[in-house]
Amino acid sequence: MKQNIPCELIRDLLPLYVDGLTSEASNREIKEHLETCGSCRERYERMKRELEGEGIAALAEETREIDYLKKVRRRGLRKMLLTAAGILAAVALAIFVKLFVIGFPVDSYLITYMDVYEDTVRVGGVFYGSAQCYSRYRLAEQKDGTQKLVIYGTLPSPWNRDGAFNLEAELPEPSGALEIGGARILSDGTVISKLAGDLYRAKNPYIGDASADGRLAGALGIGAGLGSYQNQLQTSKEPYGWTFHFEDGVSNSAVFEEQMERYACVLLALTGNLGEVSWSYTVETESGPVKRERTVTEQECEKRLGAPVKSFGESPERVQEMLNILGLERPGM
Repeated sequence: MKQNIPCELIRDLLPLYVDGLTSEASNREIKEHLETCGSCRERYERMKRELEGEGIAALAEETREIDYLKKVRRRGLRKMLLTAAGILAAVALAIFVKLFVIGFPVDSYLITYMDVYEDTVRVGGVFYGSAQCYSRYRLAEQKDGTQKLVIYGTLPSPWNRDGAFNLEAELPEPSGALEIGGARILSDGTVISKLAGDLYRAKNPYIGDASADGRLAGALGIGAGLGSYQNQLQTSKEPYGWTFHFEDGVSNSAVFEEQMERYACVLLALTGNLGEVSWSYTVETESGPVKRERTVTEQECEKRLGAPVKSFGESPERVQEMLNILGLERPGM
């Protein structure tokens, strides 16, 4: 005969039974007991309702937490989007101001005039093309202690379409220099052009250095001014010579000769041991092409310059003086 389990044991097992933690055998015994014992069954139903109520409350609490996290996430996302939009707007505004108001350094311009008056340098010029308009300028300190005039341009806009500029800057302090478009202005108002500076830097002590010869001739612009040529150097005995054999025909020999004489004086001044410069070319005449040759010596250039030709290679200022005498470049350009 089966022995009934006392109510006290059933009640002890009920919490585990409600939570589903009892074994299958215990489940059968408890279930049979609950079917016959109203008191234990009532206790079981109450415990079950309490457990379900706790579950619902826990679920509600979990739902509230999830909703709260979703709200926090939405607020965070909205804040992040607003921040990103603000950053993009600030960057766009900065780019706009940079391109159309403040401007950016520009090197592609032509100086049309440069005038020194008392303690002021007056400069005018135009930008190449129509892609940039003048904005402003500033003086930038360079490593050698001199100042450089930096010109700023902007993109064209309805309020700024001026591609020309006219500005004034103060002369540099004593022993200083102001660089404008490659030209240098000294504190006493002396202007050393870009060409004079380039030629002085290309100064060559030996005619036998072919690469240095090429740099000097290139800085002087012989090929660009008179046409292509072949070099021939005479370095076996003095006077050392440099000969240009021009390949293109010439229509006006007087103009060609005059220009080449000027170039020859510069080459003699800036090539330390060079004693004479020669050239050959073909001139077109009514009777046909005629071959001509010419040589200019150091002594001939001294007569034209009014001083020893080598002395004009001593400094950029002397190079500028030589260019002015020869009429190869206007002062200040």
